[in-house]
Amino acid sequence: MEYKTPKVLEKKPVIAGFDLKTIVIILTCALSFVFTVFTSFLLSLAFIVIAVVYVNIQKKYPKKGQLTTLLKYNSSIKCIRVNQQIKTLIKRH
Repeated sequence: MEYKTPKVLEKKPVIAGFDLKTIVIILTCALSFVFTVFTSFLLSLAFIVIAVVYVNIQKKYPKKGQLTTLLKYNSSIKCIRVNQQIKTLIKRH
């Protein structure tokens, strides 16, 4: 006997247009802000900045692995290998 998952449960849960992971990070940063606002104001602002940056990155690169692919491409060595001598390249142009 096979058990099939209903289509409703296959989807990611979306709350206010964000997936569940983003909502958890936003709430964690908001609670950290509330609990640290009176002890260290700069640290509490850092939590808000973390949440805003995370949401912006998620909106700009929504697919999984898209940001890491971009970072790997930008950090990799970009060079052209030419199997000819420099003299022939200079004469040609």
